[in-house]
Amino acid sequence: MNQKRWWIGIIAGGVLAGGGLGAGIWFQYGSIEETRVEIAGLRGNIDSARKLIEGTAGLEREVIVLRELTEVMKGILPDNDDVNNLVRTLQTFCDDTGMRTTNLKKKSENSNKKSEFDKVAYTLQLEGDTFQMLKFLDRVENHSRFMRVPSFQITPGQRGNSKSDKSGETAHKIQVDVETYVYDPAKNDKQAKIDGYDRKRDLLLGEINRRKQSLTLSSYTYRGPRGRRDPFIDPRVPIQGDGESALSVQEQMDLVQELFDRTQVVLGKWEELKSAENVIVEMMTRSELDQLLTKLEEDVRRVEAEKSIRYVPSERRLALEIATPIYALRTELSAAAADRGPSEAQLKQVEETMISHVERAEYKLALDAYALVEKELTIAKPDPLRRPLVDRIDELAREARTVIEFEKIDMKVTGILLAGERACALINGRTVFVGDMFDDEILVRAIKPDEIEFIFRGVIFARQY
Repeated sequence: MNQKRWWIGIIAGGVLAGGGLGAGIWFQYGSIEETRVEIAGLRGNIDSARKLIEGTAGLEREVIVLRELTEVMKGILPDNDDVNNLVRTLQTFCDDTGMRTTNLKKKSENSNKKSEFDKVAYTLQLEGDTFQMLKFLDRVENHSRFMRVPSFQITPGQRGNSKSDKSGETAHKIQVDVETYVYDPAKNDKQAKIDGYDRKRDLLLGEINRRKQSLTLSSYTYRGPRGRRDPFIDPRVPIQGDGESALSVQEQMDLVQELFDRTQVVLGKWEELKSAENVIVEMMTRSELDQLLTKLEEDVRRVEAEKSIRYVPSERRLALEIATPIYALRTELSAAAADRGPSEAQLKQVEETMISHVERAEYKLALDAYALVEKELTIAKPDPLRRPLVDRIDELAREARTVIEFEKIDMKVTGILLAGERACALINGRTVFVGDMFDDEILVRAIKPDEIEFIFRGVIFARQY
């Protein structure tokens, strides 16, 4: 019995010891797994730390380079004050290049991303020719602050129907988008301290300078049209003009340029006259001015009457840069001489001009020259020295009017009969003889085989048969 209990005790003790040993082994195994996980985590941290240490040198170099470029970026990108003056700057560009601004509005930029670089953009509606637009783009892209033109649209103007600029060229409708960026770094961010910053910066001067050069705005100097035509304008013009002249485009441009140069000389003489230091110089300058101006007006009237300028840019230039200034100058000269009338030298020039027109059968142009001084002739006529000139000018004007009015009279000669002294002609279905009055003011003076002579208001005319 005692032996049996002894064996039971031994077996029970062995079971308990085996269970305790198994529990201990199980708990030790769990601890080993936790230790392995911890070791794996430490190894991961070590790898991350090693990578961070390896990348720190490169990150330091990039931070140093960017810090040194900060001032360069501040100089290139506009600040808030520059942006506030951007509209004024763009308007100045338009004024300098001759462009006309019809609309300017700011574009809304939808961006929820907070950045140190904020985009600012404007859309401009402009009018001008192609070369004015190129000048405008040149001003924008060569500005000291960064600006760019991402896009533009051109609606070509139609020659002869559209508006023109001050140079006489056809104006296009142009839409231009201009944009820039404002550099506004955060002020509350603290910069990380870099040990040995100055030494490391000196080692990176080559990279810093290379980056600075890449940030420098490249520029191109626009050199103007240099004889090129506007590519958006049809250059073709009719071969024949409406008048007797049919000049080529180049000949028309040269003619207008020659008249423009003479206009500048005349305007220069007017400035000399206004600043004359004494009466003698004033009289001499006034005489030269009268000669130059009168001859210039004669040639301009002839060009306009012949309609020899049909190339639209030259036609615009003739009107804007030549005819308008000399008309304004003549008006100013007439106003200055309102009290004393035209001078003797000026009257001689007018007389010579009218004679030249009459000899060329340019009676309308002769009356145009007369109209320039007609109102002042009554002031000059009481002067004994100027009265003969005034009388001759009045007579030339009367003859010119007579010729113009006679040419308006409708007379159709349908037959002539030569029978000695009783020659007769059939005019407008009516038979008239030499010495008859065709109407109250026209006397039949002579009837010849190829023409009939009339006397109209004291002037002899001949009509071919």
